[in-house]
Amino acid sequence: MRNRNTVLALVASLVIAGLFVWLARKPPATGPEAGDGYDYAAAFESLDPASEAPLFRIAEVAGRDEAAVAAVLGPAEDCESSLYSRRCRYAPGGTEIVYIDGRADWFTVWVPGEAPLDDAVLRRIGLVPKPAASASDGERIWTDLGGLREVRAEGSPERVEFLRIKVKS
Repeated sequence: MRNRNTVLALVASLVIAGLFVWLARKPPATGPEAGDGYDYAAAFESLDPASEAPLFRIAEVAGRDEAAVAAVLGPAEDCESSLYSRRCRYAPGGTEIVYIDGRADWFTVWVPGEAPLDDAVLRRIGLVPKPAASASDGERIWTDLGGLREVRAEGSPERVEFLRIKVKS
């Protein structure tokens, strides 16, 4: 009988302690109150989504090897290799680069800002705007821009979703 009462008292104590901890818990802190030292508000207060400042200059990375691209865009977030190419992802604009024969050949720049689908979007990759060879409500295509095979912008008239750039292949 004494062992049974001891076990019941122990179980009751654990239940009460668990209930107290559960009731006293706080949701996990995020942002500056989490103590990570990063000023989240300041990081975005000067961000101009309609900015025409280049994410990067395509001339500095087109046709370059991975080391030269990393010197401009920073290290790749991840890479995957296939039989004939290597695909790497970089932070500026969510840029994805396919290396063919060891050279940056195909680029996809996801969400290059809140830019409308017009010729001025070329500034986002450091090119001077010029009229597109082909244009519709959802796509603009330029050819022979500074030795690039093709630059394609896709989206809606209000917003470019991505840029696709072909250097050589």
